[in-house]
Amino acid sequence: MSNASPRQLAAQTRSEYHKQRVSRLVAQASDPAAPEVPGIVDPQDGTLNKDVLAADLEVTVARWEDLPESGYADYDSLQLEMAVVDDTGVGDFEAVGSSHDYDEDDSGDFPVTVTVPRQFLAPDGRRQLRYVVAKYNGNTMISPVVPLIIDSVPPWGNVEPEAVTLPSAPVTDAYFSANPAGITVTLPAYADQQPSDVYALYYADTVPVPPDFPDAVSAGLLPPDRTLLIPKDTIEALGDGHFYVVYVLKDKATNISRLSFVSFVDVNLGALPGALQNPVVPLAADGLVDLEDAQEGVTVQIERFDNHRPSDRIEVTWGTTPPFTEEIGSRSFPLSIVVPRDRLREAYGSASAVVQTSVSYRVLRHHVPYGPKAIQVDVDFSVIGPVRPDPDPNWPDPVNAQLLAPVIQGAVSKTDNVLTRADANQPASLTFVLYDNARDGEVVDFYWDGTLVNEATYTVDTNDAPTIEVSIPWSYILAAGNKSDLPVYYTIRKSVNEGNEQQSLTASVNADAVTEVPEAAVFQRLFNGTWLNCASLWEDPEKPSGDPAFKVSVKPLAKYLPNGGKVTMVWTALGGRTGDTEIVNARKTEEVTLTKSQAENGFDWEIKPYIDHILPIYDPSGLGKDGRGRVQYSLEFNGETITSEVVEALVGLADGVGTCVIP
Repeated sequence: MSNASPRQLAAQTRSEYHKQRVSRLVAQASDPAAPEVPGIVDPQDGTLNKDVLAADLEVTVARWEDLPESGYADYDSLQLEMAVVDDTGVGDFEAVGSSHDYDEDDSGDFPVTVTVPRQFLAPDGRRQLRYVVAKYNGNTMISPVVPLIIDSVPPWGNVEPEAVTLPSAPVTDAYFSANPAGITVTLPAYADQQPSDVYALYYADTVPVPPDFPDAVSAGLLPPDRTLLIPKDTIEALGDGHFYVVYVLKDKATNISRLSFVSFVDVNLGALPGALQNPVVPLAADGLVDLEDAQEGVTVQIERFDNHRPSDRIEVTWGTTPPFTEEIGSRSFPLSIVVPRDRLREAYGSASAVVQTSVSYRVLRHHVPYGPKAIQVDVDFSVIGPVRPDPDPNWPDPVNAQLLAPVIQGAVSKTDNVLTRADANQPASLTFVLYDNARDGEVVDFYWDGTLVNEATYTVDTNDAPTIEVSIPWSYILAAGNKSDLPVYYTIRKSVNEGNEQQSLTASVNADAVTEVPEAAVFQRLFNGTWLNCASLWEDPEKPSGDPAFKVSVKPLAKYLPNGGKVTMVWTALGGRTGDTEIVNARKTEEVTLTKSQAENGFDWEIKPYIDHILPIYDPSGLGKDGRGRVQYSLEFNGETITSEVVEALVGLADGVGTCVIP
């Protein structure tokens, strides 16, 4: 029990009260509430989520003690201050944003929101944030400091991260034997890598398009050595193909990097292409690929190889030109791949003789090559004569526009590029101007309606006049027939036995020198190949049936009547073995309409009735018991009537007791 008096006890009580009050005020003055900052993703260092940097930063301040009483025009003034600090935390505070005044009337407004304007959030770096209250009575209260890290730059900054490092060899069954876990992937090092950085790794047969990413094959905190794994199960699930590997990175401030550059990996599981055979160039079988071959179209033939797939592609290289590819698809072997003409021309270049050229191919399975297999072929595209443009857009077209068209004249008509009936049975003349750069010994060949005129071939003699004349024999004119636009041109080459041909412009000749004469009909059932007799009246003389008649066969007429048409058949009966005395009343004229098939295959025609057209030839008391029969036919062709050659046979109807017995 205390021995102190009541006065002493009262004094002690007042002293304790003051000590406690001072202690409480000191505690309050030294420990105001820190400002609350939104978007801090790591309280340890104050890293801000990048999303809060897009606008002003709104900071929350709690109510502090001893707001000035209202009614006295006294206010506490609140001001945010921020310092840009170095890594040691040193920096000078400065006011940011506006100050705000408060008294007890504003107590209900707390906590209050004050703003750090956006411009104070740049550039990136460390900050310290506090608030200062300048009290109405001259005292100052300073809040605890909140550390901040402002980071708006993603890993790799504003460039695409470098591509991952992948195995250089394709992923095959053999690869998995040595790497059963899968494909090891290494991300390249980058500046300021942080333990908190995370990654997402993508493996797909198409490149992902942000922001629509597929499911990542691996994601999480980025290992310090940046080594990751694409599991074997994932690879096998997607199977064979050409795959893309990319990644993105995200830092603690949630900044996401750009999509990385792409790495490629080819997965070729199962049996691989093998036993490749040498390519074949069919048009080189004669020892040379020449200009005529280029005009026809040069191909490379690929023989069957082991373990081929429809999706495999064949990559062909002609000489040193860029390769070209074709997919096997549903085609069968051997594959025939056309070499583009520009590759042929480029590989030969400006050479003037044979160039030995490499021809090779590889099999590409998802960009992985197998092969190559190669051969050498001799190529010669050189030509003589006027120089053509280089590059020549019409190559390998043989026509050289600087080789002027020839001029044709008939022996009688003497009109340029016109032949008339007056020129029949005679050769035509052809003239041409000797071309530039002509050399002795070069050869000029001439073509009439596409047929080489062997007799007209000209060997160049530069001493000849500039205009050269050759003769086109009538046999070629006759064989080609009449045409209003019959083509005539010439070609030039190095010598009789070698050289690519260049062709002149073509002359169009209005050729109408030939009188068309269809081939004669043929009598059937002739005796000794000469006589039409009683047996000639029947198919089977032993069993005569039907109407007695002589029969002729007419050969195909499709040349004149390609779709069928009308033919006029004429039988003329003549008295006696010689002479031209016609038995007029025995003549037979008949118009026959042929089908397309009959025009193409020929047809038969019968001379009957017997009593009207055959029997009158037997005239013992007049022109004689024997006579003759002629058959000729005519038709319309090219606007005129043409008449066939005549076929004639002896007719003998006497049988020893009279004339033929007609059942």
